[in-house]
Amino acid sequence: MGTILGKISSKDDKNIKPVPSEGKTKEKSKTEDVKEETVLQEEVRKEVSRNRSSSFLSPLVLNIAEKENVSHEELRRIEGTGLEGRITKKDILNYVEEKKKHPVKNIQTEKVKEKSPREEIKRAPSFEMPFEEEVVYTSKDIEKIEMDNIRQKIMQHMVKSRDTAVHVSAMLEVDMTKIHSFIQRHREEYQKSEGIKLTYMAFIANAAVRGLKEYPLLNASIEGTTIIRKKYINLGIAVAIEPTGLIVPNIKNAGEKNIIGFAKAIGDLAYKSRNKKLIPDDISNGTFSITNYGVFGTIFGTPIINQPEVAILGVGAVMKKPVVVEFDGIDTIAIKPIMALTLSHDHRLVDGMLGGKFLKFIKDFLENFDESLI
Repeated sequence: MGTILGKISSKDDKNIKPVPSEGKTKEKSKTEDVKEETVLQEEVRKEVSRNRSSSFLSPLVLNIAEKENVSHEELRRIEGTGLEGRITKKDILNYVEEKKKHPVKNIQTEKVKEKSPREEIKRAPSFEMPFEEEVVYTSKDIEKIEMDNIRQKIMQHMVKSRDTAVHVSAMLEVDMTKIHSFIQRHREEYQKSEGIKLTYMAFIANAAVRGLKEYPLLNASIEGTTIIRKKYINLGIAVAIEPTGLIVPNIKNAGEKNIIGFAKAIGDLAYKSRNKKLIPDDISNGTFSITNYGVFGTIFGTPIINQPEVAILGVGAVMKKPVVVEFDGIDTIAIKPIMALTLSHDHRLVDGMLGGKFLKFIKDFLENFDESLI
C-alpha cells in the first residue's frame, strides 16, 4: 500500500521510466556490500602478511642490507617472494641492483639513515626465524694454504689406501692393570739402567708381534689375486710430526725384540722422525703398523690401513673406568685403567673371524702380562 509503481507522462510512452522496487534495491545493495567487504578483507590480509613478513628478516638479508645501506623502511617496501611474503636473498639483491641503476634520493630513507636494519628489527614483533640461504663469505674471510710435499704424499697415500683396501674395523677394551702397575714401579729404574722411557707402546708392540706370529696372514700383502705372506716382521710405528702430520717408519726384524728392545727402537724412531734424520730404508718395506692416537687423549678411532699392508692397530688412551669384576662369585665395581684397541683390516684377505682372533690374542696377552718376559 502506498508504494509508487511508476509515473505516467502525458508525452511519448518512451519517456516512461519504471521505478525499481524496494526489494530489488535492497538485494543489489546487499550484494555490493558483500563485494566491498571481500575486497577490504583481502587488502587487510595482504597488509597483515606484508607486516609479518617484514619481521622475518634473516641474518643473511640483514647483513646484505647493512652492507648495501638499505634502511628498514626500504626493506618494508620490498615485495618478498619467499614463504608468506618473506624477503629472500634474491629479493634484496634485485632491489639493490635496481637501486644502483636508478638512484633516487628518498626522504624517508634519509630520516632513518642513522638506524640500521638490525637495530630496527629488534623492535619488531618476535616471530620464529625461517630457514634461509647460508651466509655468503668473501675471499677476505678465508685463507688459502698450499700443501707442502709431505702433506701431499700423505694425502695421495691415504686416498690410495681408501680406494684399494676394503676397510673393516673391530674394537675391544683391554684391562691394563698389570702393565700399568709394572710401569709405575719400574719407570725410574729402567730410565737409569737402560736410558729408556718405559711406556705402554713397548708392551703393545711386543704383544702385536706375538700375535702376528700366531696369525701370519695379518703380516701379508695382496698383489692381484696373489697373497704375499712375509716371514719377516717390520713393525711400523706412526709418529706425529709438526706441522705436516704422520710418518710411519718401521722397526726392522721386530720379531727378534723383547719389550726393552721395543722401548729403545720406538724412542729412536721418534727422535729420528722429529729431527729429520730418517733414511729411506726406515720408511720402506713395512709389514704391519701401529698408530697411537691415545697420546693426544683420543679414546677410540678407526685408522686407515698403510698400503700395501692388510691391517693396522689403533691404540686409544688408557683411561680409568668403572668396570664389573668378580670376586668369589660376587660381582662388584672396581676402577681399572682401560684401553681401547681398534683393528682396521682389509676384508679382501682378513675376515671378521681372523681379525677378532688376532685382537683377542693381544688382549689376553696384555691382561695376563708375565713380568719374566721383560
